[in-house]
Amino acid sequence: MYQMTFKALFEHSSVGIIISDEQGVIVRANQYAAKIFEYEHEELNGQMIEVLIPAPIREKHVSYREGYMKNPHPRAMGSSLNLKAVKKSGKQFSVEISLTFFESEGKKLIVSFVNDIEKRKKIEDKLLSLTEELESKVVERTKELSDALLELGHTNEGLQLEMEQRKKVEAQIRSMLENEKGLNELKSRFVSMASHEFRTPLGGILTSISLIAKYPKTEDQVKRDKHIQNVKKSVKNLTNILNDFLSLDKLDQGKVSSSPSRFDFIHFIEEAVDEIRDTSISKHDIVCIHKDSEIMIFQDKEMIRNVVINLISNAIKYSPEQSIITINAQKTDSKLILSIEDQGMGIPLEDQKHLFERFFRAQNVTNLQGTGLGLNIVKRYLDLMGGEIECMSIENQGTTFKVSLPLEKT
Repeated sequence: MYQMTFKALFEHSSVGIIISDEQGVIVRANQYAAKIFEYEHEELNGQMIEVLIPAPIREKHVSYREGYMKNPHPRAMGSSLNLKAVKKSGKQFSVEISLTFFESEGKKLIVSFVNDIEKRKKIEDKLLSLTEELESKVVERTKELSDALLELGHTNEGLQLEMEQRKKVEAQIRSMLENEKGLNELKSRFVSMASHEFRTPLGGILTSISLIAKYPKTEDQVKRDKHIQNVKKSVKNLTNILNDFLSLDKLDQGKVSSSPSRFDFIHFIEEAVDEIRDTSISKHDIVCIHKDSEIMIFQDKEMIRNVVINLISNAIKYSPEQSIITINAQKTDSKLILSIEDQGMGIPLEDQKHLFERFFRAQNVTNLQGTGLGLNIVKRYLDLMGGEIECMSIENQGTTFKVSLPLEKT
C-alpha cells in the first residue's frame, strides 16, 4: 500500500521530479518532468542529466554536478538566479530547481525538483516594465505639476488643489507598487515552502521503501515495522500539508461559510482528545479539565474540530515527550472559553505579534516541519464564527492559547 502511495505521489505530483545517480544518469523521472521537457513517459530514463541543460553550459554543469556529489546536501536554487533548461525540441525555458539526496543500496541518488516558471517570468518581466512605466509617469507628472505650480503661484486655491491631487496620485501609485511587491514575495515564499515541505517526506518515503526491501525474512518484521511507521508518518505529513493548502484556497475564494448545529462541547472535546491519543505516536499526558458536565453550543462543529485539532497538535509538536498538555473548557453567560496549555519551547516575544500571519513560523521552530499556515487558518475560522484567540507564551517555559467563542452563532 505504501509503495502505491509513494508511486501516486511521485507520478501525479505537479512538480517535476528527476532522480539521477552519482554519474549523472537519470534513473527515473515522473510524468510531470517528462511533460515539461516534452519527452514521452520514461524516455528520459538512462539519459545523462546534462541532456536537459542548454548546450553552452553543459560542460560546466558536469563540474558543478561532480562538486555537489562530493558534499551533497539539500539546496534550494533559483530564488535569485536566472536558471534555464532545454526541452527535447531544443527550446530553452526558465526553471526553478531544488536539490536533495538519499542513499539506496549503498549508492547516493540525487532528487531534483523542477518547476517550469516561464509564464511567471514573463509576467514578472511585464510587471517590472509596468512598474518602471508607472515610476516614469510619476516623475513626469511630478515635473508637470511642479511647472504648473510655478505658473499658478498667484492662485493659492488652485495651487492647493493641484498639490492634493499630486499627493493622491503618488499615494495610489505607491500603494499599487507595494501591493505588487507583496504579491510577488508571497508567491516566492509559497513556492519555496511547498518545495521544502514536500521534499522532506518524499525523501523519507523513498529511503524507507528502499530499506524495507532489504528485510524479506519473517524474523525481520520488527525492522520492517519501523520503516513502515516512518512511511506512515511521512504520508500523514503530506496529507496535513495538502489539507492546509486546500483550506487556505477555499478561504481565499470565499467558499467557506459557517454551518452551525447544536452539540455538547464537553462530549466533543473528550472525543477529540481520545482520537489524538489513539493516532499520535508521541507520548504526552493530555489532561482535559471541565467543571461543567455539559456545555451546549450552537456553532459549526467541523470548523471547531479543525481549530481544536490544530491547537492540540501544535502543543504536542512543540513540547517534549512525557510533558503535560492541559485543556480547560468552561462557559460564561454567553461564551465558551477554551484554553490549551503546554510546557514546550515557547514563542519568542518578538515573534508573537506575527503568529497568525500566513506562512509565518517563529525563529525557534525552523528545524521542525510545518507550513506556517495552521494558526492563520485557525484565526480565519474563528473570525467566521465570531470568535477570538489570544496567545500567552514564555520562551522555554510553555505556551497557552485561549479561544473565546459565542455559545450561540448569530
